[in-house]
Amino acid sequence: MPAPSVHWKPIEPLPELNGELTTRLAGVDALKSAWEELQETLSPGEIEAALKRRLRRHAIETGIIERLYEMSWGVTEALVAEGLTSEVAMAGGEVTDSTLAIITDQFEGLSYLVDWVRADQDLSVHFVRSLHQLIVRHQEHHEGRDQFGRTVSIALSPGQWKEQGNRITRQDGAAIEFCPPMLVDDQMERLVELYKQTEGAHPVIRAAWLHHRFIQIHPFADGNGRVARALTLLSLQRGHYAPIVVDRLQRTTYIESLDAANDGDLRPLVRFFAHLEEKALRAEIQTPALHAQPSGAIAVARAYATRLKAREVSDWALKAARGAELADAVHQRLVDYLGKTSVELEQVYREIDSRASGSLDSAKPPAQKAAYWHGQLVHAANLADFFTNLTNGSWWVRLHLRARGFLLRFIVAVQKVGQGETGVMAMTVFGEVLNAGSPAEGGSSLLFRVFDRPNNVPDSITFVYTDDVETRWPEVEQLIETSLSSAISAFSEQLA
Repeated sequence: MPAPSVHWKPIEPLPELNGELTTRLAGVDALKSAWEELQETLSPGEIEAALKRRLRRHAIETGIIERLYEMSWGVTEALVAEGLTSEVAMAGGEVTDSTLAIITDQFEGLSYLVDWVRADQDLSVHFVRSLHQLIVRHQEHHEGRDQFGRTVSIALSPGQWKEQGNRITRQDGAAIEFCPPMLVDDQMERLVELYKQTEGAHPVIRAAWLHHRFIQIHPFADGNGRVARALTLLSLQRGHYAPIVVDRLQRTTYIESLDAANDGDLRPLVRFFAHLEEKALRAEIQTPALHAQPSGAIAVARAYATRLKAREVSDWALKAARGAELADAVHQRLVDYLGKTSVELEQVYREIDSRASGSLDSAKPPAQKAAYWHGQLVHAANLADFFTNLTNGSWWVRLHLRARGFLLRFIVAVQKVGQGETGVMAMTVFGEVLNAGSPAEGGSSLLFRVFDRPNNVPDSITFVYTDDVETRWPEVEQLIETSLSSAISAFSEQLA
Protein backbone atom coordinates (compact mmCIF):
# COMPACT_ATOMS: atom_id res chain seq x y z
CA MET A 1 0.00 0.00 0.00
CA PRO A 2 1.51 3.39 -1.00
CA ALA A 3 2.60 5.73 1.77
CA PRO A 4 0.35 8.75 2.35
CA SER A 5 0.97 11.79 0.16
CA VAL A 6 3.08 14.68 1.38
CA HIS A 7 0.87 17.70 0.82
CA TRP A 8 2.38 21.07 0.03
CA LYS A 9 2.40 23.66 2.78
CA PRO A 10 3.80 27.20 2.92
CA ILE A 11 7.54 27.61 3.49
CA GLU A 12 8.47 27.46 7.17
CA PRO A 13 11.42 29.16 8.94
CA LEU A 14 14.58 27.35 9.97
CA PRO A 15 13.76 25.10 12.96
CA GLU A 16 15.89 24.80 16.08
CA LEU A 17 18.57 22.15 15.44
CA ASN A 18 20.52 20.93 18.47
CA GLY A 19 22.13 17.69 19.56
CA GLU A 20 24.90 15.92 17.72
CA LEU A 21 24.86 18.41 14.83
CA THR A 22 26.84 20.87 16.97
CA THR A 23 29.69 18.37 17.34
CA ARG A 24 29.57 17.38 13.68
CA LEU A 25 29.73 20.95 12.48
CA ALA A 26 32.53 21.75 14.91
CA GLY A 27 34.50 19.00 13.17
CA VAL A 28 33.76 20.60 9.81
CA ASP A 29 35.00 23.95 11.10
CA ALA A 30 38.22 22.43 12.46
CA LEU A 31 38.89 20.91 9.05
CA LYS A 32 38.11 24.25 7.42
CA SER A 33 40.75 25.90 9.60
CA ALA A 34 43.35 23.42 8.36
CA TRP A 35 42.28 24.13 4.78
CA GLU A 36 42.57 27.87 5.31
CA GLU A 37 46.11 27.42 6.67
CA LEU A 38 47.04 25.58 3.49
CA GLN A 39 45.45 28.24 1.29
CA GLU A 40 47.73 30.84 2.81
CA THR A 41 50.63 29.05 1.11
CA LEU A 42 48.98 29.11 -2.33
CA SER A 43 48.82 31.81 -4.97
CA PRO A 44 45.50 33.33 -6.07
CA GLY A 45 45.86 31.48 -9.37
CA GLU A 46 46.24 28.14 -7.62
CA ILE A 47 43.21 28.79 -5.41
CA GLU A 48 41.12 29.78 -8.43
CA ALA A 49 42.19 26.67 -10.36
CA ALA A 50 41.13 24.44 -7.46
CA LEU A 51 37.73 26.17 -7.30
CA LYS A 52 37.17 25.71 -11.03
CA ARG A 53 37.96 21.99 -10.79
CA ARG A 54 35.36 21.55 -8.06
CA LEU A 55 32.76 23.55 -10.00
CA ARG A 56 33.40 21.39 -13.07
CA ARG A 57 32.86 18.26 -10.98
CA HIS A 58 29.61 19.70 -9.62
CA ALA A 59 28.47 20.64 -13.13
CA ILE A 60 29.03 17.09 -14.38
CA GLU A 61 27.56 15.22 -11.43
CA THR A 62 24.42 17.37 -11.04
CA GLY A 63 23.22 16.24 -14.47
CA ILE A 64 24.04 12.59 -13.75
CA ILE A 65 21.96 12.84 -10.55
CA GLU A 66 19.03 13.94 -12.75
CA ARG A 67 19.78 11.13 -15.24
CA LEU A 68 20.17 13.65 -18.06
CA TYR A 69 23.19 11.69 -19.30
CA GLU A 70 25.67 9.04 -18.23
CA MET A 71 29.44 9.31 -18.03
CA SER A 72 32.25 7.02 -16.90
CA TRP A 73 34.56 7.98 -14.05
CA GLY A 74 37.50 8.19 -16.43
CA VAL A 75 35.90 10.77 -18.71
CA THR A 76 34.59 12.64 -15.66
CA GLU A 77 38.07 12.92 -14.19
CA ALA A 78 39.50 14.08 -17.53
CA LEU A 79 36.91 16.84 -17.88
CA VAL A 80 37.39 17.91 -14.25
CA ALA A 81 41.17 18.07 -14.60
CA GLU A 82 41.55 19.43 -18.14
CA GLY A 83 38.44 21.50 -18.70
CA LEU A 84 35.05 21.26 -20.41
CA THR A 85 36.27 21.17 -23.98
CA SER A 86 35.12 19.11 -26.94
CA GLU A 87 38.66 17.78 -27.38
CA VAL A 88 38.66 16.23 -23.91
CA ALA A 89 35.08 15.01 -24.22
CA MET A 90 35.66 13.40 -27.63
CA ALA A 91 38.78 11.66 -26.34
CA GLY A 92 36.55 9.63 -24.07
CA GLY A 93 34.27 8.77 -26.96
CA GLU A 94 31.07 8.99 -24.93
CA VAL A 95 30.12 12.68 -24.58
CA THR A 96 27.93 14.17 -27.30
CA ASP A 97 27.90 17.85 -28.23
CA SER A 98 24.46 18.24 -26.67
CA THR A 99 25.63 16.69 -23.39
CA LEU A 100 28.70 18.90 -23.31
CA ALA A 101 26.46 21.94 -23.90
CA ILE A 102 24.29 20.99 -20.91
CA ILE A 103 27.34 20.52 -18.68
CA THR A 104 28.84 23.82 -19.85
CA ASP A 105 25.59 25.63 -19.05
CA GLN A 106 25.58 24.12 -15.58
CA PHE A 107 29.19 25.18 -15.04
CA GLU A 108 28.48 28.72 -16.20
CA GLY A 109 25.54 28.88 -13.81
CA LEU A 110 27.84 27.92 -10.93
CA SER A 111 30.44 30.46 -12.04
CA TYR A 112 27.72 33.11 -12.13
CA LEU A 113 26.81 32.21 -8.55
CA VAL A 114 30.43 32.53 -7.39
CA ASP A 115 30.76 35.93 -9.07
CA TRP A 116 27.46 37.01 -7.49
CA VAL A 117 28.78 36.20 -4.01
CA ARG A 118 32.12 37.87 -4.71
CA ALA A 119 30.19 41.03 -5.59
CA ASP A 120 28.68 40.79 -2.08
CA GLN A 121 25.23 40.02 -3.46
CA ASP A 122 22.83 37.77 -1.56
CA LEU A 123 19.82 35.67 -2.47
CA SER A 124 17.09 37.35 -4.50
CA VAL A 125 14.26 36.25 -6.76
CA HIS A 126 15.99 37.91 -9.71
CA PHE A 127 19.16 35.90 -8.98
CA VAL A 128 17.24 32.59 -8.88
CA ARG A 129 15.55 33.32 -12.18
CA SER A 130 18.87 34.27 -13.79
CA LEU A 131 20.54 31.14 -12.40
CA HIS A 132 17.84 28.92 -13.89
CA GLN A 133 18.12 30.74 -17.21
CA LEU A 134 21.83 29.92 -17.42
CA ILE A 135 21.54 26.31 -16.24
CA VAL A 136 18.84 25.28 -18.75
CA ARG A 137 19.89 27.61 -21.57
CA HIS A 138 20.29 24.80 -24.12
CA GLN A 139 17.38 22.71 -22.85
CA GLU A 140 14.46 23.34 -25.17
CA HIS A 141 11.92 20.84 -23.80
CA HIS A 142 10.95 18.87 -20.72
CA GLU A 143 8.63 15.94 -20.10
CA GLY A 144 5.11 16.67 -18.92
CA ARG A 145 1.62 15.21 -19.07
CA ASP A 146 -1.36 16.30 -21.09
CA GLN A 147 -5.00 16.34 -19.95
CA PHE A 148 -5.23 12.61 -20.67
CA GLY A 149 -2.24 11.73 -18.48
CA ARG A 150 0.02 10.95 -21.42
CA THR A 151 3.73 11.83 -21.33
CA VAL A 152 4.43 14.62 -23.80
CA SER A 153 7.31 16.96 -24.64
CA ILE A 154 6.67 20.56 -23.55
CA ALA A 155 8.69 23.67 -24.40
CA LEU A 156 10.76 24.94 -21.47
CA SER A 157 10.99 28.68 -20.80
CA PRO A 158 14.30 29.44 -19.02
CA GLY A 159 13.92 31.70 -16.01
CA GLN A 160 10.10 31.58 -16.05
CA TRP A 161 7.93 30.19 -13.25
CA LYS A 162 5.97 27.03 -13.95
CA GLU A 163 2.46 27.30 -15.39
CA GLN A 164 1.31 23.81 -14.41
CA GLY A 165 1.42 21.99 -11.10
CA ASN A 166 4.19 19.44 -10.52
CA ARG A 167 4.67 16.53 -8.16
CA ILE A 168 6.91 13.50 -7.79
CA THR A 169 6.40 9.99 -6.45
CA ARG A 170 9.13 8.73 -4.14
CA GLN A 171 10.23 5.12 -3.66
CA ASP A 172 7.77 4.33 -0.86
CA GLY A 173 4.90 5.32 -3.16
CA ALA A 174 4.16 8.64 -1.48
CA ALA A 175 3.28 11.51 -3.79
CA ILE A 176 5.03 14.78 -2.92
CA GLU A 177 3.08 17.85 -3.92
CA PHE A 178 4.83 21.15 -4.67
CA CYS A 179 3.69 24.73 -4.55
CA PRO A 180 0.74 25.57 -6.85
CA PRO A 181 1.76 27.79 -9.79
CA MET A 182 -0.34 30.77 -8.67
CA LEU A 183 1.54 30.92 -5.32
CA VAL A 184 5.10 30.53 -6.62
CA ASP A 185 5.92 34.23 -6.76
CA ASP A 186 4.73 34.86 -3.20
CA GLN A 187 6.52 31.79 -1.85
CA MET A 188 9.78 32.68 -3.58
CA GLU A 189 9.64 36.14 -2.02
CA ARG A 190 8.98 34.51 1.35
CA LEU A 191 11.90 32.11 0.80
CA VAL A 192 14.26 35.03 0.23
CA GLU A 193 13.00 36.84 3.33
CA LEU A 194 13.24 33.78 5.58
CA TYR A 195 16.70 32.97 4.24
CA LYS A 196 17.91 36.39 5.33
CA GLN A 197 16.63 35.59 8.82
CA THR A 198 18.96 32.56 9.01
CA GLU A 199 22.05 34.80 8.86
CA GLY A 200 23.33 33.65 12.27
CA ALA A 201 23.05 29.92 11.50
CA HIS A 202 25.97 27.74 10.42
CA PRO A 203 26.52 27.94 6.62
CA VAL A 204 26.00 24.18 6.23
CA ILE A 205 22.65 24.41 8.02
CA ARG A 206 21.67 27.42 5.91
CA ALA A 207 22.61 25.51 2.76
CA ALA A 208 20.50 22.50 3.75
CA TRP A 209 17.50 24.66 4.71
CA LEU A 210 17.64 26.71 1.49
CA HIS A 211 18.06 23.61 -0.66
CA HIS A 212 15.08 21.81 0.84
CA ARG A 213 12.74 24.82 1.02
CA PHE A 214 13.46 25.64 -2.62
CA ILE A 215 12.68 22.03 -3.56
CA GLN A 216 9.37 22.33 -1.68
CA ILE A 217 8.37 25.22 -3.94
CA HIS A 218 9.67 23.63 -7.16
CA PRO A 219 9.12 26.96 -8.95
CA PHE A 220 10.19 25.93 -12.46
CA ALA A 221 8.75 23.41 -14.90
CA ASP A 222 12.12 21.60 -14.97
CA GLY A 223 15.66 22.06 -13.66
CA ASN A 224 14.65 22.55 -10.03
CA GLY A 225 17.06 19.95 -8.67
CA ARG A 226 20.00 21.45 -10.54
CA VAL A 227 19.15 24.96 -9.32
CA ALA A 228 18.69 23.69 -5.74
CA ARG A 229 22.11 22.00 -5.74
CA ALA A 230 23.65 25.16 -7.15
CA LEU A 231 22.00 27.20 -4.39
CA THR A 232 23.78 25.14 -1.73
CA LEU A 233 26.94 26.92 -2.82
CA LEU A 234 25.47 30.31 -2.00
CA SER A 235 25.76 30.18 1.79
CA LEU A 236 28.90 28.02 1.62
CA GLN A 237 30.67 30.55 -0.61
CA ARG A 238 29.58 33.44 1.60
CA GLY A 239 30.98 31.55 4.61
CA HIS A 240 34.23 30.74 2.72
CA TYR A 241 33.66 26.98 2.72
CA ALA A 242 34.56 24.63 -0.13
CA PRO A 243 31.84 23.89 -2.73
CA ILE A 244 30.18 20.53 -2.16
CA VAL A 245 29.35 17.96 -4.83
CA VAL A 246 26.55 15.38 -4.69
CA ASP A 247 27.90 12.63 -6.91
CA ARG A 248 26.25 9.63 -8.55
CA LEU A 249 27.22 7.20 -5.76
CA GLN A 250 25.47 9.34 -3.16
CA ARG A 251 22.18 9.72 -5.01
CA THR A 252 20.28 7.28 -2.78
CA THR A 253 21.48 8.84 0.48
CA TYR A 254 20.73 12.29 -0.93
CA ILE A 255 17.15 11.38 -1.83
CA GLU A 256 16.60 9.68 1.53
CA SER A 257 17.82 12.82 3.30
CA LEU A 258 15.42 14.95 1.25
CA ASP A 259 12.59 12.54 2.05
CA ALA A 260 13.32 12.93 5.76
CA ALA A 261 13.21 16.72 5.35
CA ASN A 262 9.86 16.39 3.56
CA ASP A 263 8.65 14.45 6.59
CA GLY A 264 9.74 17.30 8.87
CA ASP A 265 13.29 16.32 9.94
CA LEU A 266 15.99 18.49 8.36
CA ARG A 267 18.83 16.94 10.40
CA PRO A 268 19.67 14.05 8.03
CA LEU A 269 20.13 16.54 5.17
CA VAL A 270 22.36 18.73 7.36
CA ARG A 271 24.45 15.69 8.31
CA PHE A 272 24.67 14.69 4.64
CA PHE A 273 25.85 18.16 3.62
CA ALA A 274 28.32 18.22 6.53
CA HIS A 275 29.76 14.94 5.24
CA LEU A 276 30.06 16.39 1.73
CA GLU A 277 31.77 19.51 3.10
CA GLU A 278 34.29 17.37 5.02
CA LYS A 279 34.93 15.41 1.84
CA ALA A 280 35.41 18.60 -0.19
CA LEU A 281 37.78 20.17 2.33
CA ARG A 282 39.77 16.97 2.67
CA ALA A 283 40.10 16.68 -1.11
CA GLU A 284 41.50 20.21 -1.28
CA ILE A 285 43.92 19.65 1.60
CA GLN A 286 45.34 16.50 0.06
CA THR A 287 46.44 18.22 -3.15
CA PRO A 288 48.85 21.08 -2.59
CA ALA A 289 49.47 23.29 -5.59
CA LEU A 290 50.55 20.50 -7.87
CA HIS A 291 48.24 21.85 -10.54
CA ALA A 292 49.90 25.24 -10.67
CA GLN A 293 51.36 26.07 -14.05
CA PRO A 294 53.66 29.07 -13.71
CA SER A 295 55.55 29.88 -16.86
CA GLY A 296 59.31 29.68 -16.99
CA ALA A 297 61.94 28.14 -14.74
CA ILE A 298 62.29 31.25 -12.57
CA ALA A 299 58.53 31.43 -11.97
CA VAL A 300 58.45 27.75 -11.03
CA ALA A 301 61.35 28.15 -8.62
CA ARG A 302 59.81 31.25 -7.04
CA ALA A 303 56.43 29.57 -6.58
CA TYR A 304 57.91 26.55 -4.85
CA ALA A 305 60.32 28.60 -2.74
CA THR A 306 57.45 30.72 -1.45
CA ARG A 307 55.45 27.63 -0.63
CA LEU A 308 58.30 25.94 1.18
CA LYS A 309 59.04 29.02 3.27
CA ALA A 310 55.39 29.27 4.28
CA ARG A 311 55.38 25.64 5.34
CA GLU A 312 58.51 26.10 7.41
CA VAL A 313 56.90 29.01 9.24
CA SER A 314 53.92 26.88 10.18
CA ASP A 315 54.48 24.60 13.13
CA TRP A 316 54.39 21.32 11.25
CA ALA A 317 56.19 19.48 14.04
CA LEU A 318 53.40 20.37 16.48
CA LYS A 319 50.76 19.22 14.01
CA ALA A 320 52.60 15.94 13.50
CA ALA A 321 53.00 15.31 17.23
CA ARG A 322 49.43 16.14 18.14
CA GLY A 323 48.08 14.25 15.15
CA ALA A 324 50.02 11.17 16.26
CA GLU A 325 48.74 11.54 19.83
CA LEU A 326 45.18 11.69 18.57
CA ALA A 327 45.71 8.68 16.30
CA ASP A 328 47.26 6.73 19.21
CA ALA A 329 44.23 7.46 21.37
CA VAL A 330 41.75 6.47 18.67
CA HIS A 331 43.79 3.35 17.89
CA GLN A 332 43.72 2.18 21.50
CA ARG A 333 39.96 2.64 21.68
CA LEU A 334 39.61 0.68 18.43
CA VAL A 335 41.70 -2.19 19.81
CA ASP A 336 39.59 -2.38 22.97
CA TYR A 337 36.29 -2.08 21.13
CA LEU A 338 37.02 -4.57 18.34
CA GLY A 339 38.76 -6.95 20.72
CA LYS A 340 35.56 -7.34 22.70
CA THR A 341 33.54 -7.58 19.47
CA SER A 342 35.82 -10.33 18.17
CA VAL A 343 35.20 -12.50 21.24
CA GLU A 344 31.43 -12.01 21.02
CA LEU A 345 31.35 -12.83 17.30
CA GLU A 346 33.34 -16.01 17.86
CA GLN A 347 30.81 -17.17 20.44
CA VAL A 348 27.89 -16.48 18.08
CA TYR A 349 29.39 -18.32 15.11
CA ARG A 350 30.42 -21.33 17.19
CA GLU A 351 26.72 -22.07 17.45
CA ILE A 352 26.83 -23.05 13.77
CA ASP A 353 30.49 -24.11 13.53
CA SER A 354 32.32 -25.46 16.55
CA ARG A 355 35.66 -24.49 14.97
CA ALA A 356 34.67 -20.89 14.28
CA SER A 357 37.20 -18.36 15.56
CA GLY A 358 37.68 -14.65 15.90
CA SER A 359 41.03 -12.90 16.21
CA LEU A 360 42.46 -9.41 16.34
CA ASP A 361 45.74 -7.90 15.23
CA SER A 362 46.92 -4.29 15.23
CA ALA A 363 49.90 -2.01 14.71
CA LYS A 364 50.83 1.66 14.65
CA PRO A 365 53.87 3.73 13.67
CA PRO A 366 56.78 3.39 14.07
CA ALA A 367 56.33 -0.42 14.17
CA GLN A 368 57.26 -2.22 10.95
CA LYS A 369 53.82 -3.84 10.83
CA ALA A 370 52.26 -0.38 10.53
CA ALA A 371 53.04 -0.63 6.80
CA TYR A 372 50.68 -3.63 6.36
CA TRP A 373 47.47 -3.48 4.29
CA HIS A 374 48.84 -0.81 1.95
CA GLY A 375 46.74 -1.91 -1.02
CA GLN A 376 43.54 -2.22 0.99
CA LEU A 377 43.96 1.21 2.56
CA VAL A 378 44.71 2.91 -0.74
CA HIS A 379 41.58 1.30 -2.19
CA ALA A 380 39.44 2.49 0.75
CA ALA A 381 40.89 6.00 0.47
CA ASN A 382 40.09 6.08 -3.25
CA LEU A 383 36.48 5.19 -2.49
CA ALA A 384 36.41 7.99 0.10
CA ASP A 385 38.03 10.37 -2.42
CA PHE A 386 41.24 11.37 -0.66
CA PHE A 387 44.98 10.76 -0.90
CA THR A 388 46.23 8.63 1.98
CA ASN A 389 49.75 9.30 3.21
CA LEU A 390 51.16 5.90 4.19
CA THR A 391 54.82 6.94 4.24
CA ASN A 392 55.18 5.88 7.88
CA GLY A 393 52.33 3.39 7.86
CA SER A 394 48.96 3.70 9.56
CA TRP A 395 47.23 3.03 12.86
CA TRP A 396 45.32 -0.11 11.90
CA VAL A 397 43.24 -2.79 13.62
CA ARG A 398 42.37 -6.01 11.79
CA LEU A 399 39.53 -8.30 12.84
CA HIS A 400 39.42 -11.85 11.44
CA LEU A 401 36.36 -14.09 11.65
CA ARG A 402 36.58 -17.69 10.40
CA ALA A 403 33.63 -20.03 9.96
CA ARG A 404 32.70 -22.91 7.65
CA GLY A 405 35.81 -22.51 5.55
CA PHE A 406 35.41 -18.78 4.94
CA LEU A 407 37.22 -15.76 6.33
CA LEU A 408 35.97 -12.24 6.94
CA ARG A 409 38.74 -9.65 7.10
CA PHE A 410 37.64 -6.30 8.51
CA ILE A 411 40.20 -3.49 8.79
CA VAL A 412 39.82 -0.12 10.47
CA ALA A 413 42.68 2.33 10.01
CA VAL A 414 43.62 5.89 10.85
CA GLN A 415 45.99 7.46 8.34
CA LYS A 416 47.42 10.84 7.44
CA VAL A 417 45.76 12.85 4.68
CA GLY A 418 47.75 14.66 2.02
CA GLN A 419 51.46 15.16 1.52
CA GLY A 420 53.55 16.27 4.47
CA GLU A 421 52.17 17.14 7.89
CA THR A 422 48.77 18.72 7.32
CA GLY A 423 47.46 17.82 10.78
CA VAL A 424 44.53 16.06 9.10
CA MET A 425 43.83 12.36 9.63
CA ALA A 426 41.14 10.08 8.22
CA MET A 427 39.64 6.83 9.46
CA THR A 428 38.46 4.34 6.85
CA VAL A 429 37.16 0.78 6.92
CA PHE A 430 37.81 -2.08 4.54
CA GLY A 431 36.18 -5.50 4.34
CA GLU A 432 36.71 -8.59 2.24
CA VAL A 433 35.54 -12.21 2.26
CA LEU A 434 38.00 -14.99 1.41
CA ASN A 435 38.18 -18.76 1.12
CA ALA A 436 39.97 -19.67 4.34
CA GLY A 437 42.36 -22.22 2.90
CA SER A 438 45.29 -23.57 4.89
CA PRO A 439 48.87 -22.44 4.18
CA ALA A 440 49.58 -25.90 2.76
CA GLU A 441 46.79 -25.38 0.25
CA GLY A 442 48.14 -22.02 -0.82
CA GLY A 443 46.49 -19.85 1.83
CA SER A 444 43.34 -17.79 1.51
CA SER A 445 41.95 -16.53 -1.79
CA LEU A 446 39.80 -13.43 -2.22
CA LEU A 447 36.14 -13.95 -3.08
CA PHE A 448 34.89 -10.35 -3.00
CA ARG A 449 35.36 -6.97 -1.39
CA VAL A 450 32.43 -6.09 0.82
CA PHE A 451 32.20 -2.37 0.10
CA ASP A 452 32.68 -2.28 -3.67
CA ARG A 453 29.00 -2.60 -4.43
CA PRO A 454 27.10 0.53 -5.58
CA ASN A 455 25.56 2.51 -2.72
CA ASN A 456 27.47 0.36 -0.24
CA VAL A 457 30.57 2.53 0.09
CA PRO A 458 31.12 3.19 3.80
CA ASP A 459 31.57 6.60 5.29
CA SER A 460 34.91 7.88 6.52
CA ILE A 461 35.75 10.14 9.43
CA THR A 462 38.10 13.10 9.26
CA PHE A 463 40.12 14.20 12.29
CA VAL A 464 42.10 17.37 12.81
CA TYR A 465 45.03 17.47 15.21
CA THR A 466 43.03 19.75 17.53
CA ASP A 467 40.25 17.15 17.98
CA ASP A 468 39.45 15.30 21.22
CA VAL A 469 38.97 11.54 21.06
CA GLU A 470 36.14 11.50 23.60
CA THR A 471 34.18 14.03 21.58
CA ARG A 472 34.65 12.21 18.28
CA TRP A 473 34.29 8.64 19.56
CA PRO A 474 30.48 8.40 19.08
CA GLU A 475 31.01 9.00 15.33
CA VAL A 476 33.74 6.35 15.26
CA GLU A 477 31.54 3.83 17.04
CA GLN A 478 28.64 4.51 14.70
CA LEU A 479 30.82 4.03 11.61
CA ILE A 480 32.20 0.75 12.93
CA GLU A 481 28.75 -0.57 13.85
CA THR A 482 27.26 0.34 10.47
CA SER A 483 30.12 -0.95 8.33
CA LEU A 484 30.80 -4.08 10.39
CA SER A 485 27.10 -4.95 10.30
CA SER A 486 27.23 -4.71 6.50
CA ALA A 487 30.37 -6.87 6.41
CA ILE A 488 28.84 -9.46 8.75
CA SER A 489 25.72 -9.59 6.58
CA ALA A 490 27.77 -10.23 3.42
CA PHE A 491 29.88 -12.86 5.23
CA SER A 492 26.81 -14.66 6.57
CA GLU A 493 25.21 -14.74 3.12
CA GLN A 494 28.37 -16.46 1.86
CA LEU A 495 28.15 -19.05 4.62
CA ALA A 496 24.59 -19.83 3.62
